[in-house]
Amino acid sequence: MVLGFKDKLAVIPVEGPIMDGNFGLFPSLMRPSIGLVEEYLEKIRKDKRCKGLILEVNSPGGSPYKSKQLANKIDSLDMYKIAVIQEQGTSGAYWIASVCDKIVADELSTIGGVGTISIRPDLTDFFEKFGINIDVQGEGKFKGEGMPFSKMTEEEKEHRKKMIKDINEHFKKQIMQRRGLPKDSEVFESKVFLGNEAKEVGLIDHIGERDTAIKIFERDTGLSGLKVKDFGKDMRKGPSLLDFIR
Repeated sequence: MVLGFKDKLAVIPVEGPIMDGNFGLFPSLMRPSIGLVEEYLEKIRKDKRCKGLILEVNSPGGSPYKSKQLANKIDSLDMYKIAVIQEQGTSGAYWIASVCDKIVADELSTIGGVGTISIRPDLTDFFEKFGINIDVQGEGKFKGEGMPFSKMTEEEKEHRKKMIKDINEHFKKQIMQRRGLPKDSEVFESKVFLGNEAKEVGLIDHIGERDTAIKIFERDTGLSGLKVKDFGKDMRKGPSLLDFIR
């Protein structure tokens, strides 16, 4: 089926760490790139002329919550979706890619890293060496669990370990369902794969790039002649002067 020139195939990039939050006095100027991704996803959701999405991923992952939230928004789009993993699509970024109908990646892309990690610095020896005393007061025995000013108790370690395990099990379940992988797959050892091996273990469907994704979209949907609208160009232009006064 050949559609009119006004019908579009959207291209939206997911680049850099997946995080949330605003920064500084001008949040509209300093919002993370993921915030822009959400804005453009909402634009194509409302655009009746948009018939499909190519999600170009180049990210090491990031926040579990934000990865899940963005994955859900992409999954809810009522259109055919293809993820194209560029240099990197690991951890939460792979979670996002996995909700697409197909995943394409270059043979030198790094893919996977399906696992969860939490980092807590321990500065107690450093402070002791320089005679620095930190007075921390709080209510609740787990209140200071994430703070680097004291050694963690065994109870705190167990609590933190359980949280990480619970997050990882949710992540693993999503990938198992999306990609049809067995629970004992080496994919769930947090291993990172290059493109060809990622295809062998079931993390991606095709080796290629954007042009490959467009051909797959046309083949799978029967739609051709769509205008490829690269929203990444708009997203990378940066904010306008009007953002200072909004």
